[in-house]
Amino acid sequence: MSPAIDQFVLKVHGGCNLACDHCYVYEHADQSWREKPRTMSPEVVAQAAARIAEHGRRHQLSVVRISLHGGEPLLLGTKRLREIALTLRDVVGGEFRLGLQVQTNGVLLNERFCRLFDELGIQVGVSLDGDRTANDRHRRYASGRSSHTGVLRALELLRRPEFRHLYGGILCTVDLANDPIAVYEAILAESPPRVDLLFPHATWENPPPRHGESPAPYAAWLGRVHSRWLADGAPVPIRLFDALTAASRGEPSGSEAVGLRPVTLAVVDTDGSWEQADSLKTAYAGAPATGMSVFTHSLDSLMSHPGIAARNERHAELSATCMACPVMRTCGGGLYAHRYSSAGGFDNPSVYCADLLVLATEVPAAHAGRPAAASPGGRRRVTDHLPAGAFEAFAAGAGTAEGVRALQEMQLILTKTLVAGTAARPAGRSPLGAAASEGWDLLLELEKRHPAETRDVLRHPFVQAWADRCRRPVGFGEGERDRAHIAGVAAAVAWRAGVDVSLPLPVRAGLVHLPGVGALRVRGDGPTAVVSLGDGHPAGGGPLVIRRLTAASLPVAVEDLDPYRADEDRPALGRLATPEWDTWRTALAGAGSELARLVPAYAATMRAGLRAVVPLRYAETEPGVRDRPSRRAFGGVGLGLRRRPEGRAGPDPAAALLGEFQHTKLAALLDAYAFFTAQDAARLSVPWRPEPLPARQVLHGLYAHVALAELWGARSAELPRGAAPERQEEAAAAFRRYLNRADITVDALAAQVPMEAAGVRFTAGLRAALDRLSADGRPGVRGVPPGRPGTGGTRTNSRTRREGP
Repeated sequence: MSPAIDQFVLKVHGGCNLACDHCYVYEHADQSWREKPRTMSPEVVAQAAARIAEHGRRHQLSVVRISLHGGEPLLLGTKRLREIALTLRDVVGGEFRLGLQVQTNGVLLNERFCRLFDELGIQVGVSLDGDRTANDRHRRYASGRSSHTGVLRALELLRRPEFRHLYGGILCTVDLANDPIAVYEAILAESPPRVDLLFPHATWENPPPRHGESPAPYAAWLGRVHSRWLADGAPVPIRLFDALTAASRGEPSGSEAVGLRPVTLAVVDTDGSWEQADSLKTAYAGAPATGMSVFTHSLDSLMSHPGIAARNERHAELSATCMACPVMRTCGGGLYAHRYSSAGGFDNPSVYCADLLVLATEVPAAHAGRPAAASPGGRRRVTDHLPAGAFEAFAAGAGTAEGVRALQEMQLILTKTLVAGTAARPAGRSPLGAAASEGWDLLLELEKRHPAETRDVLRHPFVQAWADRCRRPVGFGEGERDRAHIAGVAAAVAWRAGVDVSLPLPVRAGLVHLPGVGALRVRGDGPTAVVSLGDGHPAGGGPLVIRRLTAASLPVAVEDLDPYRADEDRPALGRLATPEWDTWRTALAGAGSELARLVPAYAATMRAGLRAVVPLRYAETEPGVRDRPSRRAFGGVGLGLRRRPEGRAGPDPAAALLGEFQHTKLAALLDAYAFFTAQDAARLSVPWRPEPLPARQVLHGLYAHVALAELWGARSAELPRGAAPERQEEAAAAFRRYLNRADITVDALAAQVPMEAAGVRFTAGLRAALDRLSADGRPGVRGVPPGRPGTGGTRTNSRTRREGP
């Protein structure tokens, strides 16, 4: 049986004195306000009150909460608001405990309103997005004039002793362009009794600002607020954080935005029409409409409306992706409106799925008392995703195999989120659109029946690369053909699971691709080809299977088939001919053996996490030194080799592998932890590039340098005493070069870039690793005595130090 409705929003005024450009009422898909009365008539108020009282009696409610909303309700003036409140108090308040609230932008609030609200017991909620810069980004008058001063004047009035009991709290809409800590501090300065932080209303049709720029940008923004809030001792209730914590414990979340909370809210518009949640106005024109009104339908009739009834079936309105998610009960699929797409309706995960996944994991864990690392400034990272000691091991350079496996699990969740987001986009009615839809349906079915095989395919690095490409803006990539690749993902799972299926796959240059498996030649020139997998093997043209290196030191696939394997900077080679394959196999096996012998800790993490190597066209670059990972493809790296006259591969496959996998690990850590307080805001000069680089790229280059210094130090130590002088000098010079570069850079990064606690810990770990390498002195490395490199054993200002030859 559906729960009774006990919360009501009365849209008492349809106009507003501000022109907020993020307002879902006036700026989003549903524009029905244009056809509605400007204000709610006394007849509508009286009939709405009667319907609410009727419903309360039938369901034996003890408390009824009513919010006077708009538009801007204060535009009614004190006389009309008094009449509305008295009607509600007389009709509803006479039988039930009545909670009245008004939600306002605050600029019209004055002492007359406050005295009225005091007399009638009306709480006041005020909208404020932070400091003046943050608030005026959206909340302005139509002329562009700031509303900030007027809002602060209202809040000052509510803080006065005689009105403090009316102060309901502050509502703030998140904007990634605003500094989260500045917003938090500005709101706390107004001493609110509670705070509500809201995602900006958005859908898959109209994604939120900066959607897809990073895996979970809104979670990162809110995570910084949460960290600071915890460090401050949670001085004020923040509804989102409290709701996530409650939902994780199986308790009512108290919020429509998270948790499996049934719908207990109804909206009455100015014309008396019953509507569903106001947030649905962001989905499409007419989305909140029910076709019912207070004059024609009771609230029990409203509860039978398909949109409300379905959502009261707890799990029934959730997509298959949400149902399979480990945080489903905490997240609850997010706000219903945020799931909308024109292709799937509301049968999708939230457009904020990636953000909710992070928040639904981190926030409850922090409240459950998991350890958090404190920075010298007092801010804390909310939770460690890694096993104990693993973060510090990564900061020392190599990491641990157990830590890499934990990163794999985090990246698998990210990949699932990206894939779900791809499936939520409109597929169209073309053959490629049909392939995408059929592939998604099959993948969902296979995940239920064959979870291990599904996980294995989704771990293939270039499934993540593909899904990441699909989230790019329209016009990037091949659109429908890219999305149809989901059928290839499903086919790869079926092949691994030994399931007989037949489905259309997208064709590229005469091939259909099964990620992690290989490709199949097909005939015809259509955009798709139907492929049958009988007994788990492709039926049709000749298969091309991914070749694998079986060396114990480096068991990886050599990926020369996947259409999403290409590096963003260098093109990938095509299918390797036998002589080329022999060169690559020999080079990679030798590199793996050398790394296992010289830097075993790094080799162990590589064996745990490296799944595929992509042959790239050779380019004259320093092996292993890049300023960022080539693409989002955890577990995959790209290398370029060149055959030397003596038959060996060059320039240095071991160094290239080592550096590239450093980038892979660091990219995953940066997904999981907030390192910088303002991402890429600072640019630093580095010894290996002529131009300054953003902080994130500097850290990537630094992380590779630490590993390469260790490799060259080990190479130098391994040289026999009688080795040729030029070989000794080559090893010594390389060791000095990488160590000195890293030494200069880590100090500059620590001194010049504002960091969160995780960034502070990580750079401190790198500093300690470099000190260890320097103090080691590495046998065979001439001219590097104990102490810091190039200092003769005494510490000097790193900015005056010159790089070795």
